[in-house]
Amino acid sequence: MADATRERLEAAAEHWVDISSLDHQQTCDQIEADDIDILVDLNGYTKDARTRVFAERLARIAVNWFGFPGTMGSPYHHYIIADEFVVPPGHEIYYSEKVVRLPCYQPNDRRRVVAAERPTRPDVGLPETGIVYCCLNGMQKVTPLTFQRWMLILQHVSDGVLWLLSGSDETNARVKQRAAEHGVAPERVIFADRLSNPQHLARYPLADLFLNTLPYGSHTSASDAVWMGVPVLTLAGRSFAARVCGSLVRAAGLPELICASPAEYVTRAVQLGREPERLAQLKEQLSAGRDTCLLFDTPLLVRRLEDLYCGMWEDFRRGELPVPDLRNMDIYREIGLDQDLETIELLDDDAYRALYRDRIADRDQLYPVWPDTRMWPAKPASVPAIRLASARSA
Repeated sequence: MADATRERLEAAAEHWVDISSLDHQQTCDQIEADDIDILVDLNGYTKDARTRVFAERLARIAVNWFGFPGTMGSPYHHYIIADEFVVPPGHEIYYSEKVVRLPCYQPNDRRRVVAAERPTRPDVGLPETGIVYCCLNGMQKVTPLTFQRWMLILQHVSDGVLWLLSGSDETNARVKQRAAEHGVAPERVIFADRLSNPQHLARYPLADLFLNTLPYGSHTSASDAVWMGVPVLTLAGRSFAARVCGSLVRAAGLPELICASPAEYVTRAVQLGREPERLAQLKEQLSAGRDTCLLFDTPLLVRRLEDLYCGMWEDFRRGELPVPDLRNMDIYREIGLDQDLETIELLDDDAYRALYRDRIADRDQLYPVWPDTRMWPAKPASVPAIRLASARSA
């Protein structure tokens, strides 16, 4: 469906080919006809993905970027684009692709449309006074532990309310019930109707502080909040999806709002809720730096992205295109599926890797696990030499 954003993109492109209506074979034929060198996967394992197209290996180079916050774990994606916060040095072992980095991995539209009419708090059902904590993520990102932390915050900030993006009527009713079970009056949880993006952006400044979720955090919702001058408090986990928001907050110039533990997250939210003047300063800081901060420096992102593509092409030209490392990937996947994601997200590196090594060691006792470059390195006695003998009859 055409909209103003698509029209701007199409006008800016030298060539624009819409493949949304093409079936798989037609799409493959089009890519081959256009002789594509670098094919960028902006969907990954998400809705309307065309992963099968990448499996055909039609382009010389395949890149995983932006749409799916994690490794594809495939044999046909060569690179993943990240930044130093999303994938810190040393965390490359968690990705089958070669990790390459931008200053901030998320692109942003600096021409996004904001409705001219700005609502008041009463217009949207918010109290005129007091602290408004918000999380305008989809309700599916709100886990029991995250909600428990929010309720603890409200218990300590008596004039605070929590403003959430509305789910179904049944879901909203359950959320209010859970609030009551935590000793928080249900009317202190207020739901925001779903609106078109210009109207949605226009209401953001009614909030004082955005509270991020874990383990799947805010991405576009966080950059929207920052664009509209609302500070975002986040708890950085381990995975790509759990670290995106921290990357955005850092790139917006407020690294002090990145917390290292749940206790720090709750304490910081309570402190800010009791210091409205400090929240006002943070809002002013965001507004003043919006046009110059790293998060919204699109020209810089474009230059660095072009540099990455040039580097990929040089790798290909020299015959040094990275080969995805899939050794023991099935074992790591099975171990990961047995874990509580919220718990392991907050383990330090040593504890996290020890957990996996212990599980792999258990398997190795039953059936030898071939060494890899992640958490099961080769040991002198772990892989016995294979001796071959041959005999020839006289």
